[in-house]
Amino acid sequence: MEVHEAKPDVGYRFIGDLQIIESASEKEPVPAFLERIGIEPNFYFRGVDWSTFYDHRGNGRVVRSGKPYGWFIRRGPEEGSLDRGLLAQAKALGVNVVFNSRIQEADIIATGPATPDGLAREMTWKTDEPERIDVFFNHELSPGGYSYMFILDGIATFGCAIVADFKKIDEYYEHSLAAAQRMHPFAMPAESRTGYSYMNFHLKQAATRDGARFVGEAAGFQDYLFGLGIRYALTSGHLAARSILENRDFDELWREQLGPKQETSLVNRFLYESGGNVGLSMFVRQASRARDFHRYLSGWHQGRWWKRLLAPIVRRVWRHDGRCMHKPGAHWCRSRDTEMKVPPLGPVV
Repeated sequence: MEVHEAKPDVGYRFIGDLQIIESASEKEPVPAFLERIGIEPNFYFRGVDWSTFYDHRGNGRVVRSGKPYGWFIRRGPEEGSLDRGLLAQAKALGVNVVFNSRIQEADIIATGPATPDGLAREMTWKTDEPERIDVFFNHELSPGGYSYMFILDGIATFGCAIVADFKKIDEYYEHSLAAAQRMHPFAMPAESRTGYSYMNFHLKQAATRDGARFVGEAAGFQDYLFGLGIRYALTSGHLAARSILENRDFDELWREQLGPKQETSLVNRFLYESGGNVGLSMFVRQASRARDFHRYLSGWHQGRWWKRLLAPIVRRVWRHDGRCMHKPGAHWCRSRDTEMKVPPLGPVV
């Protein structure tokens, strides 16, 4: 088996930042999920059952759950990252990994996002500050998204994720950073690393083309609510491998496991944006009042009957007509005209 990597190393577009594999969209916990698909956690892997959520007024509320609602990992070429761990496991199985190589034909294509449906700017650094998992919900500072401050095991990551007004990502980042530092002052050393990442979401009936199976963000497999995609990427990659080994239709496999989840996440995204900051404040309050945040978040991912009725309406209202860069073929994606309208930002204080 041979894998071709376009960059000179794995995880090349990441900066050693903390990311999360969500554990609320499925009943199967992440550790059991990884074991089932044959992945050993030989990388940084830490479950979390608490966080502090802040609304647009700066009110902070702690959420807790009886079991991890997610598992933090690191991304990038560094030792301990998910990327480095998967490379080691692939080599141990005899896989030949060819770097700096772009090929035109492959059985599985995992080239990442072709065009952004969401954009995040992040910075990461080493720190000795107390551990913290803070998430800030404010559509004015991060339109359609959120900002976040993670400090775990001596690694800090601050980021701002948005789904609109992409050209101003640096302004939104600076304003979000200033707001977070007013809440809890923290130092950012000169050796901090900065990077950008993308969310890629679209709906389709086929993730194949000319015999190739598109997986992960290359096929738009991502949760649209919070832009989390690692579990989708691992699931779609596993299903693509199964389709080859078992001589089964890849499109049938992913439609069964991922299709309904993506439709539900589209409706969740619509609700997340349409409620404005008032709706986000309600979300923060309800999450903190819930006896178990994992169970509360799992409720969002359930395919309720009313969400199935609402999905076609959202698709019609948000539909993009015309050409775009999403792959691999005919699909639904969101029109840029339906992005959130946000007021102009004031000066950074």
